[in-house]
Amino acid sequence: MTDLLGGMVRPVRILVVDDELQIAQLLSGVLQAEGYDVDYVTDGTDAVERLGSENYDLMLTDLRMPQMGGMELIEEARRIQPGVDSLIMTAFASTDTAVSALRSGVTDYLRKPFGVDDVRSAVSKALQSREERQEAEREKSTLSERLAHQEQDLQQSVADLSFLHDLTRLIAEPNTPLRACLSAIARHFDCERVVLIEGDRVIERVGAEGDDPELMELARASARAGLSRLGAPGCIAAPAAHGAVAARRKSWFLRNDLRLIAIAGRDLAMAVENDRLRAEQRQSYLGIVATLIEAVEAKDRFNRGHSRRVAELARAFAERLELSDREVELIETGAKLHDIGKIGVPEEILNKPGRLTDDEFDVIKSHPVIGEQILRPLDFLAETRPIVRHHHERWDGGGYPDGLATEQIPRAAALLSIVDSYDAMTSNRPYREGLPKQRALEILEQGAGTQWDPELVSLFDVA
Repeated sequence: MTDLLGGMVRPVRILVVDDELQIAQLLSGVLQAEGYDVDYVTDGTDAVERLGSENYDLMLTDLRMPQMGGMELIEEARRIQPGVDSLIMTAFASTDTAVSALRSGVTDYLRKPFGVDDVRSAVSKALQSREERQEAEREKSTLSERLAHQEQDLQQSVADLSFLHDLTRLIAEPNTPLRACLSAIARHFDCERVVLIEGDRVIERVGAEGDDPELMELARASARAGLSRLGAPGCIAAPAAHGAVAARRKSWFLRNDLRLIAIAGRDLAMAVENDRLRAEQRQSYLGIVATLIEAVEAKDRFNRGHSRRVAELARAFAERLELSDREVELIETGAKLHDIGKIGVPEEILNKPGRLTDDEFDVIKSHPVIGEQILRPLDFLAETRPIVRHHHERWDGGGYPDGLATEQIPRAAALLSIVDSYDAMTSNRPYREGLPKQRALEILEQGAGTQWDPELVSLFDVA
């Protein structure tokens, strides 16, 4: 049997159940002649066994049979094969019998004695009703799927609009760092890495550390063409300002994502420009801050040049770790300013040649907090304040001012703690010579995991 397109279709399967063998055989022959695939049995229990091992579309059963009546068989058939339809044959039909049968899910009933045409007509009618019901169920299922897809599309559209709204709000807020904007992109697209580039230079990035040449090449291609692009599986890029934003995730990006990342790229262009303006402001303010640093070092004759040396060491270390340009700049700025709070420490304590008393050391220990307070009015240094406040915390929690431990310590502050200690150990003092480079590195290794971040110590070196 074939369908209208020429494909093979499974023939309709019918089970005939009648305790009179001749009737069962007769019905089977009539229906087989109509092209149906027919089996027959003469006992209800045999019918149950067949239903447990074979699939049928329609069952014709006698109403009254010795071991299992027709109605009981129909109930059992519906339990075993919920999709099978039933047609009752009876010589004892009544209105009550018909109503009861129809309520039990019986499609129709044949009243004995019946002719061949009656059988053909009843079976054809039952199968047509079955097909109409199945078609209605298919249409209902298709409609449900369509509604589910439309609901999913609507939810995605709402999520996309919410993302663009949040990104625009972030960019509009004063002093929002580029990292926050890239983090919003990473969250929405579920990305493991997002980078913002200009030329061959990474302006900012979030997510996985290390190089990603494939993603960088896609970003450069997008910037050159001025178009959003899909790259290797899980890679996407869009123009942004004078460069591009590119992202990578584990799953494939879709064509619809191109439109969204293009809008995000245009918004990021504004964020990059805002960042440039803030950078110009920073340079202006840093001139003022440099004067403050000079004032601090003028008070502390033992530490002249210390902030400059620490800043150079911190920058070199951050670049060796392949941090983004933004992170390198942040760490370098924090290093320059880390001791600015000493401007609030009396000179006689700063310049005392001998051992400090406990009270004097408590005054010295206040300089990270004083430094943070000095920088607090300067919004453009908001990300620098935690570095200044926490550069004397210890990995084991025994530092100051807040006793932070392990991962609680900002990574930039943990990095600064290492280079600050190294410069302090290797610098000459009026009361002692600076330690050799190798000895200072040994002390850092000995204090890894107690005073300093062990991972960063293992990566620290001085050329």
